[in-house]
Amino acid sequence: MRYQSNAPKRRFLAGVKCPKCAAIDAVVQVQLFDPEPDEYIECTLCSYSERRPDPEPIVQKNAQIDAQSSITGTSGKVKFIP
Repeated sequence: MRYQSNAPKRRFLAGVKCPKCAAIDAVVQVQLFDPEPDEYIECTLCSYSERRPDPEPIVQKNAQIDAQSSITGTSGKVKFIP
């Protein structure tokens, strides 16, 4: 059986700029497994952190935009849905 650690996994995100201090290559993605799976990003320089948004409001907003663009006959942006 393979050993799986419950310690948080930290991965640096190359080329990503911090929204607060604008430092490049200082943002890490943190994955938590215990007590519940969670994921967020964090700046190593200014300690800014941001949680991943819930997918349901994003899907609803994209549906509204699609409905509006079909009424007006304009095309929208390309959206990648997870």
